[in-house]
Amino acid sequence: MIRLAVLALLAATPSFAQSPQATIEARQANFKAIAKAFKELNDELKKSAPSLAVLRTAAADLQKSSVRIAGFFPAGTGPETDLKTDALPAIWRNPAGFTEAARRHTAAVDALVAATRGSDMAAIRTAAGAVGPTCKGCHDSFRKPQS
Repeated sequence: MIRLAVLALLAATPSFAQSPQATIEARQANFKAIAKAFKELNDELKKSAPSLAVLRTAAADLQKSSVRIAGFFPAGTGPETDLKTDALPAIWRNPAGFTEAARRHTAAVDALVAATRGSDMAAIRTAAGAVGPTCKGCHDSFRKPQS
């Protein structure tokens, strides 16, 4: 059982035997996937009769990308590379804080996925509403302000 958990964790963690540029591009693609899934979910929830199938798929896609966040910031992939990145040095100066912010986000996404397993739209909306603040909390502390 423990061996399966370790294998699952390794499968969810990106491999960074690649260049800093490739790592930054991979994490940016992952964040775009998160944004896409969250937008799809929120757009569906705005409909008068949201599709549970669409909500479940979007929540699963969001979860798949969200669990990878903390592993996408190895040393040497920050602003010191002079490559385009919105990641602030605070990620590497405060790794415990960043890891905790990523954990809060993942927990909120996990709760959303659990809510989509049922059919209670109010519960799904509540769970979806709890995800956004976890994104904002991380962006406020660990991402360059967007203009």
